[in-house]
Amino acid sequence: MKRPEVALGLALLLSGLLFLLERMGFPLARPLWGGGMALAGAVLLAMGLRDRTRFLWVIPGGALLGLGAWLGGNFGGVSFLGLTGLGFLLAYVLRPSEWWVLIPGGVLLTLALVALVEALWPDLDAAWLLFLGFAATFGVLFALGHRWALWPALGLLVPLAFWEGVEEALGYLFPFALVFLGGWLLWRGLTGRA
Repeated sequence: MKRPEVALGLALLLSGLLFLLERMGFPLARPLWGGGMALAGAVLLAMGLRDRTRFLWVIPGGALLGLGAWLGGNFGGVSFLGLTGLGFLLAYVLRPSEWWVLIPGGVLLTLALVALVEALWPDLDAAWLLFLGFAATFGVLFALGHRWALWPALGLLVPLAFWEGVEEALGYLFPFALVFLGGWLLWRGLTGRA
């Protein structure tokens, strides 16, 4: 028995059945798609965690988990972007020499945070959070010893000085800075990195 062919055949068969159910107006087709995506994501995560040579498999695993959460419930964009971003961060945890995965991971987590803030507080202009999150992403790289990352981090902070809601943002900046610094210190303490 050839396992890849069996797995692909099963995936195609189930996908075809779900498409048919959805086409016929079956009300559970969307949650079934979500469950299938989440299951496929969990399998990829498990394979990436089990075999460290396949560490990059956790990225599509996180994306499929996010798609499953999006198809199955609320906060679709937040769950998809957030879980995909966490997949990138998990890839970094599994292989720290692949520091580049922190950039898409930080960007996706920033976008998820912006989407969450705008969903929870629709009257709040969260544009500042986008620049702050991107700057924090490069700030983490700088803290890890990549000296070049200082310049994009500082450059991404410049638009905040010209933003109309700078006073409102400063009220949030201090708590976010504490959260970021606390998370960074926790990460350093738990991983033993200097």
